[in-house]
This record gives sequence, C-alpha cells and structure tokens, in this order.
Amino acid sequence: MVPAEAYVPEPGTEVILNVTVKFKHAQPCPYSDWEIVTENPENVEVINETETELLDPYTAFRQYAVRVLDNGTLDVVFKYGSGCPYGTEERVTIGFYIGQPPEDINLTVTNPEELFNITTMNITGIVEEINLVDRYFVVDGKAIWVRGRWTGPNGVEYTWKDMLLLLHVGERVEVLASYETGELKADVIIINGQRFVRR
Repeated sequence: MVPAEAYVPEPGTEVILNVTVKFKHAQPCPYSDWEIVTENPENVEVINETETELLDPYTAFRQYAVRVLDNGTLDVVFKYGSGCPYGTEERVTIGFYIGQPPEDINLTVTNPEELFNITTMNITGIVEEINLVDRYFVVDGKAIWVRGRWTGPNGVEYTWKDMLLLLHVGERVEVLASYETGELKADVIIINGQRFVRR
C-alpha cells in the first residue's frame, strides 16, 4: 500500500492510494474470484477507483482516489479466492490525518517485505524549474520527481517525459506527491484543471 499513512493540509483534500498485490503463483488463478476492496471508511470517502489490472502474471494493481474529511482510517483488503489454500484475506488499515506529519516520522523502510511508511503531500504553486535530465520539477521550493507511466484526461497515456514537457515554468499547478525512498514523487498532477494520474 502506498501510502500507508497520509497527512493532508485541510479537510476535503484528495489522496491517491496505490494498491499492489504480489501473488505466490502466476495468474490465471485456479481460485479466480479473488478481489481487492475497501472497507470500514472512517472520516474518508472513496470517490474514484480503477479496475484491478494485472501488471504481470504475479502482480495485481488497483488505484483509489480518497477524499479526507477529517482524521480517519480506511481498510484496503485483498480477499483470496474461494478455496485458496494460502489464506482468506490480507488487510491494511491506512491512517489519514489533517495537518503536518511529525518531524520525527520514520520515512525509511528497512525491510522491503514490510509495509511502506510513506506520507503524502498536496503542493499547489508556481513551477519554478523543470529538469528533464534528472526527471524532476520544482514547485514552492520542493523538488518533485516524475516516474513511470501516466494516464490523463480521456484515458490518454503519457510517459514521465511527456508529463515534464506538459509543464511550464511560471505556470500554476497542483500536485499530490508521496515520499518514497527519500524522494518526493508525483502521484497526481493537475494542469489547467486537467488531471494526470501516475499508473
């Protein structure tokens, strides 16, 4: 789950949840009614979600857009297929908080098998710099890296380079970004009211 914990500046802010499930065996699964769902929303609401997608035979991915109404939680659950010998479900509870993260929050991951402890930030401001070589741009003094593939309006796909070329110094943008391995990485970029989401 990315993020496992999110801090937002004010109620009503949206957070993107990226859910990745690693299977013990290749798909297609003989217990094929497995699913990824959300349950028990407390002070949050799921406002959008993608279909579950197989990235490769061992990896499923789903994305949720969540509006944070106040401090609260949401469960993301992987339900094993009927009769599966590996278990019945796996559940992660994500915490959502209004305000800034504590200064002593641990943003490092020592064991890759453990859940990531990642915070999410909403940054709105003027683009100050664009760096195509190192794949980042700067808003409000914060360097934000752009990685991977993106989906824009009407389902159009973009690369990280396409996204950086859409940005212009002096233009106002809104960015939802997550701290991953010490870097602030963009999850959602809103340019002139158009929303682009990292896959």
